[in-house]
Parts: sequence; C-alpha cells; structure tokens
Amino acid sequence: MSPEASPPGTEMVNESIDGQGRTGVIGKVTIKESGEAIKGAYVNIYPNTISNLLGPSQFISLPTDDSGRYSVDVPPGTYYVVARKRMSGNPTGPLSTGDYYSEHQRIVTTVRDGRLSVVDLEVAPMKAPMFFKKQVVERQTDTAISGRLVTAEGKPVVGGFAMAYSDPEMKRLPDYASTLSDATGNFTLYLPEGGSYYLAARIHAWDMPKPGEPYGIYGNGDPQLVTIDAGERIDDVVIRMSPFTGEYKPGKSRRPY
Repeated sequence: MSPEASPPGTEMVNESIDGQGRTGVIGKVTIKESGEAIKGAYVNIYPNTISNLLGPSQFISLPTDDSGRYSVDVPPGTYYVVARKRMSGNPTGPLSTGDYYSEHQRIVTTVRDGRLSVVDLEVAPMKAPMFFKKQVVERQTDTAISGRLVTAEGKPVVGGFAMAYSDPEMKRLPDYASTLSDATGNFTLYLPEGGSYYLAARIHAWDMPKPGEPYGIYGNGDPQLVTIDAGERIDDVVIRMSPFTGEYKPGKSRRPY
C-alpha cells in the first residue's frame, strides 16, 4: 500500500514552507499529554506501510533539539512520518516500557521540490513492551496471504492488520504482520518463505490489546492452520474481529489474554 492509496483514518499534513534550496520535512515533537517539547527524539520517514512502520525507515532525523525541533532532507515524494524516543538514546531498535512513540501511526505528507513540509508530531509513553518481534518483513515477497478483516457483522475493519504465528497458542509476539487493511478491509501478509501459520488480527501495533479493541482469530471457534508453499499466494482469507475481552496489564505482559 502506498501513501497515495492510504486508507480512511490517515491524517494528511499539507503545510509547507519555501525550502530556500532544501527539500524535506521539518517540525516539532511534543508530549501529547503536556504539550512539552521533547529532546532527543528521532523522526522516521517511510515511503509505505509494508513494515507497518515498525522496521528501519528510509530516512531518519538527527535527535530533536531542546525545543523539540527536527529536520530531514528527503527527495520529493509522499511519505509516512512517525516520531520515537528510546530512553536508551538509541535511534533504532524495539521500543520498551517508558519510551515515547507516535500514537497516530499514519501521518502522511507530500514533499515537493524546493519546499519543506511542516509536520508536528505528538508522542505518548509506551505502557507495555513492543508487541512485535524485530523480524518484520519490510518488502513485498512472492509468498503472501491476503484477505479481509471484518467485524462480526461483516463490515470492513479499516487500519487493522493480520498476524501470523507458528503455533496455535498465539499468546506471544507474532512472527509476521500484514500491511494495514484498507477501506474495504483488505490486507496482504508478506512472508519470507513457505510454512504453516495460525492467523489473528488486531488494530494497534504498539501495545497490548485493550478491552473493547477489535481482535480476531482465523478459524471457526478454534485456530485454523494455514499452510503455504514458497512462491504461493493464498487469497480470500477472512478474519472476523470482535471487541477484546481479555485482561490488560500495562507494563507487565506482552500476551493478548
């Protein structure tokens, strides 16, 4: 999925200024709750959502200054923009409890030649460990599972994603995650190789499922194993999602139960 075909719920930021010879993105990063500028945050620029904005980005800023300001030179194009601050000070790597991240993960801007897009970002503290493994498929592959995320009533779920597990327990970090579902609930789950997987679906990437959040498992009552060969594409997989009713323990558990 490209920024040009972004699903509903994506926030488009169109403000820009004369770059005076530069082309890129500038802005300010603040803490959502207090509005306070945050120093030492990094802004990541992605060309698409194949990695769910979790893997290494195509461009990354220097750390924000005392005023929370950042600046990134990028070629003209349309990009997703997110901010993160790891308390370790590292610019990359998985997020941990207490780190800061952009809650709204689909802020998009179009950068034009000779102009600087102005994108201000809010971050919030991470309440539980990051939900994904480091191994995110960051490109399109020939091996993929595609389908739709829908509610119990059959309505499309927009901005969710499917997850693949190698075991039926599904009470741990998923092995792989799909692209964000579009306006009709369609998703594509790219895999690095063939194998057998159990599938689930949810909305938010950065924290544990919360009560009421849409959550689903592929199968009629019990998880259904999906086997795929290398180079194969399986289509028309439908995962029905309903409000999550499990227990949420901020900062204590990564498991969706």
